[in-house]
Amino acid sequence: SVRIPIMNGPMAGAAGGDLAAAVCRGGGLGFIAAGHARSVELIDKQVSIFREKTADISPKPPLCLGFITYSSYPDGQMRKVLEKHRPEIVQFCAPSVMAHDGEGNGPSNVEVARRLGAKYIFAQVGNLQDAKDAFAAGCDVILTQGREAGGHGLRSEVGAGTLPLAAAVLRLRETSAHKPLVLAAGGICDGRGLAAMLTLGCDGAVMGTRLYVTKESMGPEANKAALVKADIDDVIRTPVFDQLQNTYLDTPWPYPFDSVGALHNGTSRRWHDDLKELLRNIEGEGARYKAAAADINVGAVLSGEGVGEIREVEEAAAVLARVEREAAEVLRASQRLLA
Repeated sequence: SVRIPIMNGPMAGAAGGDLAAAVCRGGGLGFIAAGHARSVELIDKQVSIFREKTADISPKPPLCLGFITYSSYPDGQMRKVLEKHRPEIVQFCAPSVMAHDGEGNGPSNVEVARRLGAKYIFAQVGNLQDAKDAFAAGCDVILTQGREAGGHGLRSEVGAGTLPLAAAVLRLRETSAHKPLVLAAGGICDGRGLAAMLTLGCDGAVMGTRLYVTKESMGPEANKAALVKADIDDVIRTPVFDQLQNTYLDTPWPYPFDSVGALHNGTSRRWHDDLKELLRNIEGEGARYKAAAADINVGAVLSGEGVGEIREVEEAAAVLARVEREAAEVLRASQRLLA
């Protein structure tokens, strides 16, 4: 049922049933963010919306859920969601493979998902070692998320760029008996980006920021408006926001995943180059941040570096139709160069 080799990133707070259904109706693969899986009731609601809004599609689109592993696997929340909804496709990140339950016991998250009916496991990786771990675990699809991506990913010093990471994983596939699909992620917001990744040898791409800025996304409208106005020079990958949020979140992000691609704002400008000073005053600064985090000049507005290609808030189907058209035009033009 997938016509366009695009999936939406399972973005917490944005990728719900409406967006996943709209992506499916537009010809892509739609994911719902299960995230930390702290609210099973919220996931239940989004799954119901997805099923209702795709009930008339034939063949039936698969239910796809994306989990943040470090928080959802060890305490059993991931298992509860999988047992209840039995998604056909499951995506894992941070990390993509956790070899035990957090205490050195039991099967990996990948093994548990397969036992509970997942037909395909998608693994989001940020460097080559992550990819090797996902290959070893037998994951079916590798999402190569580069530093250019919005939202959480590896810190810059241990991550890699989208294109070289995708190329390295494709090279790994060439020499491996295991042949997973490879989807590129990070900075891809239009058909030219999709065409570039297909030409490289990838099987498709992941779109996060571009599909965040759609009518079906659950993201705050103020954030969407800020992203429409932004350009590539407005984006930074920084650990600042996580250092502040970790003072009060019940699922603090661990190193090296405590880093986000976001719009450069007052908070990141103040602290990005002075992390030691921030850590010396972290409790007080964390409290101040929490109180004002809804302000887009204070809180994190997650963004990838492709944000400058976004002109307006549109329906997801319109975005996918244009991406399909643009990619086809670029690929046809490339063929003419070889004639």
